[in-house]
Parts: sequence; structure tokens; C-alpha cells
Amino acid sequence: SPNPKCPEDGEELSKEKVFPDVFTKRELNGLCLHCTNQGCPWHGTYEALERHFAVCEHALINCIHTQCKMKFQRSHQGEHLRSECEYRNVKCDFCGKDVTFASMKEHVDTSYEGAPMTCKYCKKNVLRKDIEKHKRRDCDEVLVDHETGRHNHGQCNHILNEVCTGLVEKFSMVVGTLTGLGTQYILPFVIHLGNYIPRPEFTDIMQRTRDDITEVRSGLAEKFVMVVGKLTGLERRVECLETSGGGDTRIRNEVQEIKSKVRDLTTECGNLRERNMSLERELRDKVAIIDRLRSRMDQMDESLALNTVKITDLESQRGPRAQQVVHSYNGTLLWKIESYQRKRQDAINGVKTALYSPPFYSAQYGCKMCAKIYMNGDGFGKGSHLSLFFVVMRGDYDSLQTWPFQKKITMMLLDQGNGDHMIDAFHSDPQSSSFQRPKSDMNIASGSP
Repeated sequence: SPNPKCPEDGEELSKEKVFPDVFTKRELNGLCLHCTNQGCPWHGTYEALERHFAVCEHALINCIHTQCKMKFQRSHQGEHLRSECEYRNVKCDFCGKDVTFASMKEHVDTSYEGAPMTCKYCKKNVLRKDIEKHKRRDCDEVLVDHETGRHNHGQCNHILNEVCTGLVEKFSMVVGTLTGLGTQYILPFVIHLGNYIPRPEFTDIMQRTRDDITEVRSGLAEKFVMVVGKLTGLERRVECLETSGGGDTRIRNEVQEIKSKVRDLTTECGNLRERNMSLERELRDKVAIIDRLRSRMDQMDESLALNTVKITDLESQRGPRAQQVVHSYNGTLLWKIESYQRKRQDAINGVKTALYSPPFYSAQYGCKMCAKIYMNGDGFGKGSHLSLFFVVMRGDYDSLQTWPFQKKITMMLLDQGNGDHMIDAFHSDPQSSSFQRPKSDMNIASGSP
């Protein structure tokens, strides 16, 4: 709004008088935050969280192609662009052009003239650019006018006449050519040979020539019979077409019925697609709500643990004896976790993932510390290990200590049977914020995930 007001006292606020709360920012930077993207083990400071969101491999992102409405984790972007996206560029196998995957079929079916296609009448493979020519001149099965859907008997008769005329002309041309060759070349050559070849040999040559001519005539006769047979077959097919007009109506009715079914299926597919998109939106909303609730639960766990520590402090103040029982002042903590199986199952189920130990001190007036344990693991150990951390707390005597905290920290998981203990030790890092003087109730935990 143009004049925002303070929600507490109603005072009007101006942009020049509002400044970032540095103290709150420092408090936020002191918290250990977890990435809200499902499956991501990252955790760190508030300041680093925004930088992490920009590169998180588990974050849901949109496809770089604006037409594609798919959402996926950033780690799956490469695979999606290579093999899943309907709008990825692929090369046409016929022309080599870059075409989107979704439009490839349309490109091959309608755009590329060199693509092969099957004639629906004779089932031969013909290039698209030649299909109309094939139907008009070469295809023996085309007998239907495709514009009207009716049998075109006039066109069939015309084609039949053209075929007959062409065959007769070719046949006459072959006979004429052979006759001309015989008159022009064979007879003069034979007469000329008679002057040089002895009579018996000449007679033999004449006989062989006569046999060759007879064989050629016989072959031409066979071909002529075959041509006549084909013409007779074409005439019978035309007669069948002339007498089968009733089947045309039945075919058109079947085509209309199929078209009606296709329209119904298309409408149903559209409805299913819309329903699917609606369910996807609902699922995303539910996942977002679950993530927010999980974040709230983690915050409540932290708050509960902090309150537990405070209650322990209050109990320690009831008397010297209780203080000796609850707290250790020699830098050593012996922590026994009761109901281990139940608490581990709670951690697996996400009910309560972390526990805090009672506080202990490095000395009588030393640093205040505690331990933090994830029963089902944290980070790299989640789901397979216990994760144990060391935490520096804000104490009453921090002003008397030397900062940063510089000591060797040893953590031990005690084996109560055979004494096969598990030990991990490390030196505190003076550069880490985990070992600086606490500015909030607890520093960021450090230890063995």
C-alpha cells in the first residue's frame, strides 16, 4: 500500500525510516537450516541457504522450452532434454533439418517431399513428391475419385482406353521394327552372302534364320496373349465397379461412424488431460504443505530441546546434591539414552529427529556445553548411522573464557557388552562459527554426521 502502517501501534511507515534488523540477521545466521527440497541432505547457515537454492540438485525447475510444462529436479534436467522433452530438437533422418520431436511426424508426413510413403491402394513405397503422379499413371488399384468419394467409371474407362491404345501401339511398333529390320538388313545381307557362301552352308544359314524368326514370332504371340489377358482383367474390374455402387454407401457410413468414435475419444482424452493437470497441481500443493509442516516440526524440535536444557538447568538449581547429579564440571559428559528403540523409531518416522543431552561444563566456572544426537542420522549418515555433534552453549561465565573455544573433543559410543567402544576425536576449528563466543542460546553443532 502507499502508506504502510505498523501492525502494533498503527504508526505510518516510510521506506527511508525502515532498515534491516542486523541483530535478527545475526540470529538467523547462527541457526543451522536444512534445505526444504525433498531428498536434499544439505544444511548450513541462513546466509548460505539462498545461494544453495540457486544450485540445489533436488530443486524442482521448469523446462527451458517454454512450451513444455514438465517440472523435474535440477539433477534430471540433462536426461529430460536428451530423451523426454517433447520440444527437444532432433535431426530429421531424411533431410537432416533440426525439427522439434513433437512436430517430427507432421514434418515427415506433410513437409518433406523426399520422405517415403505407402500408397494405400497398391501398398508400394513411393516418394511423397511422386505420390500423385503414381496414383494417376502407375497405380493399378486406384479406381476411386478421392474428392467425391464415388467410383469414377468415366475416368476408369479413359485410363483403360489409354492403356489399351498404348499397348497396341507398342506391339505394332515392335512388329514393325522387326519387319523393317528383316527387310532392310537381313534380306540384302542374305542375298549378298549367297554370292560367297557355298550352297549347303547357305541353305543351313537360311534355315537357322527362319527358325529364329519363327521363335521371335512365337514369343510375340505369347506376349500378345498376355496383354489381351490383362486387358480382359481390367474390363472385368470396371464391370465390377459399375455393379458395386451399393457398397459405396456402406463404406461411407463406416467411415462416418469411425470419425464419430475418434471425436468422442479425442474429447475424452482432453478431459483426462485436464484432470491429470489438476491432480498434478493438487499434488504439488500437498507436497509444499508437507514441506512447510516438516520445517515447522524441525523448529519445534529445536525449541523443545532448548526448553529441555533450560528445565535441566532449573532442576540443577534446586540444591547442591541435585546439581552434582545433573551437571558435570570436569568437561566430561556420560549420557545414557533411555527407551532407545522407541526414540530411534520416532526419528525414522520423522516424529522427533534430534535429541539434546543435559548441559555440562569444562570447569566449575567454565564453558557451557551439550551433545546433540540424530537417532536416524543426519546428512551423509541419514538412514544408516547415528550422528553425534558437540554444541557450545551460551553460559553465565562466557565473559571469563578465552575465545574461540580451543580444545580437543573426544566422542565415544560405549559398548556395554564386550567393551568394543567406537571413538571419534577432533580439534576445534578456531575459524568455525561453531566455536566462537555464543551470541544465541546455542552455536551451530559440529561433530560426526
